[in-house]
Amino acid sequence: MSSFFMLIMLGLSVQAQNTAYTLKGNVTDNIGEPAPGVSVQIKNTSIGEITDFDGNYNLKANLNVGNYILVFRSLGLTTKEVKVTLTNNAEVVHNVIMNLDILGLDEIVITGVGALTAKKQLGNTISSVKGMEIAEAGSVDITAGLSGKLAGIQVSQNSGDPAGGISVRLRSASTVNGSSDPLYIIDGVIVNNNSTDVLGTSSVVQNRMSDISPQDIDRIEVIKGAAAAAIYGSRASNGVVQIFTKKGQSGEPIITVSSSINFNSLRKKRDYNDEPFEWASSDITNLEKVPTTRYDYQDMVFDNSTGTDNYVSMSGGKENTNYFASFSYLQNDGILKSTNFERQGGRVRINQAINEWASASFGTYFSTSKSQDQPNGGYVAGILPTILFTNNTIDPNADADGNYPTMTFYPNILEYIETFDFTQENNRTISDLQLNLTPVNGLKVNYILGYDNSESIGNSYIPIGTTTIALGRATTSTISTKQINSDLNASFDKDINDNIKSTTTTGFSWQSDKTKLRSISGSGLALGVKTTDGAASITTNESRSERTFWGGFLQQTFGINNKLYLTGAIRLDGSSVFGKDERNQFYPKTSMSYLISEEDFWKNSLGNSINSFKIRAAWGQAGNLTAIGPFDRLSNYSAISIDGTSGLIAPTELGNADLKPERQTEIEFGVDFGLFNNKIGVELTYYKQDIEDLLLARTLSPTTGFSSRVENIGTMTNNGFEALITAIPLQTTDFSWSVTGTFSTNKNEVNDIEGEQFGIGNFGFSVAKNGQPLGVFYQGFYARNNDGSLLLTPGGLPQREKGSYDTNGNPVPERDASGQPTGSSLSKVIGDPNPDFIASLTNEIKYKNFSFRMQFDAVQGVDVLSWDTRMFYRFGGGPATASELRGESVRGTGAAKFGIAESYVEDGSYIKLREVSTSYLLKDPLKGVSSVKFSITGRNLFSIDNFSGYDPEVNMDGQSNGARGGIMGLVPIPSVIKFGVVATF
Repeated sequence: MSSFFMLIMLGLSVQAQNTAYTLKGNVTDNIGEPAPGVSVQIKNTSIGEITDFDGNYNLKANLNVGNYILVFRSLGLTTKEVKVTLTNNAEVVHNVIMNLDILGLDEIVITGVGALTAKKQLGNTISSVKGMEIAEAGSVDITAGLSGKLAGIQVSQNSGDPAGGISVRLRSASTVNGSSDPLYIIDGVIVNNNSTDVLGTSSVVQNRMSDISPQDIDRIEVIKGAAAAAIYGSRASNGVVQIFTKKGQSGEPIITVSSSINFNSLRKKRDYNDEPFEWASSDITNLEKVPTTRYDYQDMVFDNSTGTDNYVSMSGGKENTNYFASFSYLQNDGILKSTNFERQGGRVRINQAINEWASASFGTYFSTSKSQDQPNGGYVAGILPTILFTNNTIDPNADADGNYPTMTFYPNILEYIETFDFTQENNRTISDLQLNLTPVNGLKVNYILGYDNSESIGNSYIPIGTTTIALGRATTSTISTKQINSDLNASFDKDINDNIKSTTTTGFSWQSDKTKLRSISGSGLALGVKTTDGAASITTNESRSERTFWGGFLQQTFGINNKLYLTGAIRLDGSSVFGKDERNQFYPKTSMSYLISEEDFWKNSLGNSINSFKIRAAWGQAGNLTAIGPFDRLSNYSAISIDGTSGLIAPTELGNADLKPERQTEIEFGVDFGLFNNKIGVELTYYKQDIEDLLLARTLSPTTGFSSRVENIGTMTNNGFEALITAIPLQTTDFSWSVTGTFSTNKNEVNDIEGEQFGIGNFGFSVAKNGQPLGVFYQGFYARNNDGSLLLTPGGLPQREKGSYDTNGNPVPERDASGQPTGSSLSKVIGDPNPDFIASLTNEIKYKNFSFRMQFDAVQGVDVLSWDTRMFYRFGGGPATASELRGESVRGTGAAKFGIAESYVEDGSYIKLREVSTSYLLKDPLKGVSSVKFSITGRNLFSIDNFSGYDPEVNMDGQSNGARGGIMGLVPIPSVIKFGVVATF
């Protein structure tokens, strides 16, 4: 440690002998507009600056007399290097014009654990999104703001709760029992994005990325697939999302203040039974009706709501020190009554240049949040399930004594809203310490020590006297996770000769995480007490887990004539969750990128029309650890009691010391090209993924004494195509119009599963089945005539098909002498929740200080299993009963369809107006005010779909990987209109 401080002091003494210089100027784009946010850095040093709102930079540094190179970088603009000669003149002015880079080939990205690379060198796709695009998306969650911004990424909001969980898939699912969410990294720190149901309500599950304010984001880089993410080893088969937060810049303090108010509303109501009649008898042959009063329960539980989002940041610094600090406060009420979400967060980042070749950085972020929730569907009781299971002839209002009428076997809807108390509290801290060194020309060394601590507490209270839970109940659940990661990386650039450049990157990483889960639940509460104190019956539960990961990598890139780039990499990864013989795994990667448009023959023949053309290819392997717990390799036992004797131990899961990570091998090919002076940019990618060694539970014979054993069985494949097209049809000094379109398609198939198939969710209706996409719906289907029409019962009702199965497991319908179905009830694949394709279309128009943006997202060819529709078939409150009462369908049709799963499989395709916004910018409106920006943003304003329910996007299995497309009693995603103002001082 003493030698480290001596090194710093030596650097400071050397720095003191240098001369103070000021390098300043203005940066504009190719049409003369100011270029804000451009990184200006002295090459091969840690000294840098960022242009202000007007494109100005003012870089102060202590330097020696001599020649230097200023490097100018920005998303969407071509990187430019400018030679600067420093003499005795203390001030140097350089104005720079940066050209449009529609393909982003000059963009510098982080390809893995600190490795900086220009996109033109990459043989795989890495996509970038500016932080401003995320902040202006109008979403509470960072990940929700990614929707439609990139090709090959599907973002789904699983619930319309104020902090409802988000599912992100890069390309496709790559595991059965594990998670397909990507690895998240914030400023070099691998962070926790767990989704834990601390309330026991199944669908009110938050992602931990909801702890982060979108306004703190500078940019996001998305690495898709194993070929790109192999450098991360055993955690990266689902891809990687790298989030970079804002940093300070030298100069006078810059203060940014923003505030907004949003108005949330139910986008559409669903049809219900509004017929003023009821059947006089439960006998379906009796068609006599009696008048009754019907209630629209939707008006009683949904309401328009508001929210606010406030943010303030300050950045600045001197020659060698800069800082960034921010604080945010968000409060948002849900459209379901008695639900809300509140979050406070603060961030600090300090960067210190020690000397020309050393710098340090420290950052920390804290967040606290609290939500008021309601049980609302999925696998448990809730407000909306009560509506589904109730004939809407019951007035739910309490009587004069405060007693609520019983509506069904679930509590009364108003009883939920007015008496239940369900809350979640979250506390989060993410910190990092980074050291960056450039001790010799071409060598860069960086070290990152990261810490992530998150705690979630769920409290629920059901009062005494509830219609279906008379004794009352209180529960508290707490989950805490602590993660530490340590990464040391180095890269060395060397020009072997005038034509060949070598870049060697190496590194080592270590990570540890510890998770504790504790819960206590009490029933038979004391009167007026909302906790488990004094409860008649108390149950407790506690679990702990620890994991450690370690790994090292080596990557080599050769650049030939600045147009052909060849890369190879290897990583050795280890994890404590596996046995000693399988603990360390090897993951290779190779890629190629060829800028064929840099060849003379291309420039002479095609250069005027096809300005740039790049072909690329990549192959790599990566692993997945999410399908195995820390102790699954060991035999598991549980405590039981028999005939009143407690303390007994029973075996549950047989251990397997030979388990190893799931492994994905991916190959991808692509082309990137720009047309007509880079007015049009196109990226096309084809990929193929082969996943083997899936971690699945094998059912064991009772004679073994164990019920199951986790084994590496099963395979999966993905074949997909992605397209991103960006065009600028019109651009002048005052006006610009840009269009961006994305298209992605993927074909998934699961094979080699023991027993042909098994249920993975959706009440067992979603299955992993050999030869089929993951999560297909497998259940009963209609009996049909030879012409495809429904085969009705003698009473005119639809019925489920019956028969037997052939030797291949295919259903074979059978008929009795009267032509009616006979035999056993049959099942088959009746739906697929995996879309045929996803797409988006974004238009942006700017005229002087006015801007307009509109984004449509599309998901097509996807099936939904609507349990809402099924329950409405049977319990009287839905349109099926209304149709029977009106004589439009035979009485009993709904009850018959209730038992035929095919009848409630619906088309879940949709085209949504995901975002629409307009803004106006005032420059220097008042003394001391640099700018004021007014904006109006709409989110999820309308959807074009044929779905009978509220919203086909939500999912009852939450952030589940394979079980998608099930909907029962879920809060729909609200429409949001947001008014905002941002001022910079």
